[in-house]
Amino acid sequence: MLSASTHNWLLSGHLIGVFLWVGGLFSTYWLLRIHAQAPKDVHEKLTLMERSLAMAMDLAAMLAIVCGVVMAVSKDVTHPTSNLFSYPHSGWFHAKLTLVVLGILPVHGIVRGRIAKFSRGQVTGIPQWLWSLLLAAICGIVILVIRRPF
Repeated sequence: MLSASTHNWLLSGHLIGVFLWVGGLFSTYWLLRIHAQAPKDVHEKLTLMERSLAMAMDLAAMLAIVCGVVMAVSKDVTHPTSNLFSYPHSGWFHAKLTLVVLGILPVHGIVRGRIAKFSRGQVTGIPQWLWSLLLAAICGIVILVIRRPF
């Protein structure tokens, strides 16, 4: 069972990771859109910027996921016999996980794949639907976290 102090540290790490991860996804997405339209002489600098930002994005994603998983599988301070997967009224949590897995992780993977393609000189446009998917997933997650439990 996590102490309240440990839980608060994990929650802080999770939120910091989420904010930096989403900020990195936003920034990298738009940087890739700019890169697709940029003149050839700036492609190398843009690729360097994209790779640097993506590394920070990866580290933030790891922090968010690790802290989130530890909180999810640990015994809750308020419900010492259960964790987020097992106690009643945790439907919001399962819906949140679904949005992360189906909304944010695919965008992360596609953005990382585009960075790799761009660094090999294969500069193509990045689809608009990625931005829409990312925004929809983030809005859904925020609503689920604020309006829980159901």
